[in-house]
Amino acid sequence: MIHEKEAQKIATEYIEEPGATTGIPRLKEIDDDLLIYIVPILIDDKIKGEIHIHSETGENLGGAGC
Repeated sequence: MIHEKEAQKIATEYIEEPGATTGIPRLKEIDDDLLIYIVPILIDDKIKGEIHIHSETGENLGGAGC
């Protein structure tokens, strides 16, 4: 399993919005057997989206944004 700091670093690579940063990731179980890190995307210290990182492989699984 990757560490939350690694998930945060990986998510940073996918940010395209100028001035956006990553917040503190949290683990969430989905589909009964998959743990993902939900990494918040912040602009001016407000959550504007999130990137989902696979907790085992570090793969970007997508996310959501405003």
